[in-house]
Amino acid sequence: MQKRMTFQTGVVLLWLVALLPLGSPAASKPFKVGIVSSQTGGLKDMWNEGVAGYEVWKKKVDQRFPNGFPVTDVKGKTFSYKFELDVRDDESDLSKHMDAVEGLMAEGAHFIMNAQPVFAVEESIAVNAGKRLNMHGATSNDNVFARDLPNVFGLAQSHHRFFPDTFKQFKAQGVRRVAIVYREDVTELVSAGAAAIKAAGDELLPVQDSIGYVVSANASSAEAVKGVAKQLNTSSAEALVACVLTEDAHHFIDAIHE
Repeated sequence: MQKRMTFQTGVVLLWLVALLPLGSPAASKPFKVGIVSSQTGGLKDMWNEGVAGYEVWKKKVDQRFPNGFPVTDVKGKTFSYKFELDVRDDESDLSKHMDAVEGLMAEGAHFIMNAQPVFAVEESIAVNAGKRLNMHGATSNDNVFARDLPNVFGLAQSHHRFFPDTFKQFKAQGVRRVAIVYREDVTELVSAGAAAIKAAGDELLPVQDSIGYVVSANASSAEAVKGVAKQLNTSSAEALVACVLTEDAHHFIDAIHE
């Protein structure tokens, strides 16, 4: 079960208290927050706003607590902590992502904040094993949370909660058949596609076409989408649900009626 924000705040505070060293001064060394994102490579346009989100969070914490975030230990003594962000590039490569995560933990990072949901499952397992706190602000992939790892928390809503209302509205508008497309090379979108197909079935709304596609060195986004659009343009489906990236979505808009 995914741990939600209401529960998460209390757990994070308890975790911070556990980090307090005996005899720490009131003004303590900062907590180190490690973030590994895809700043270069084929995944560079995916969820980079996650890094910006963590930067906004730090700015707001600094503004609200200029002397440091207050944490009170079990004896009632309050300590003040600043947060430092260490952002690293995985070059859109899983092995480099994991090397960077392990490197951050080895260098003393207290938290690892996920900013690349494509690698969220692997990251969550490694960070939990390293006894650090792993926060996920972007992934909605239930596979990240199905293991119920004690140090792994998520903010985003599960994919399985995204689609039921959409299909209910389709049925209310008289839609009788739907098509669902999704990227097979992006785990986050595979999860979303599976959740969409399940939600349609739960609402007894037939899925006329379920199409997975891959973008690669041999098939660009525009080329892959064009091939899918050809299938959709001959389909009897009356509505489309696309679990795709922004670039692909723009190509679908251009290609769907060609």
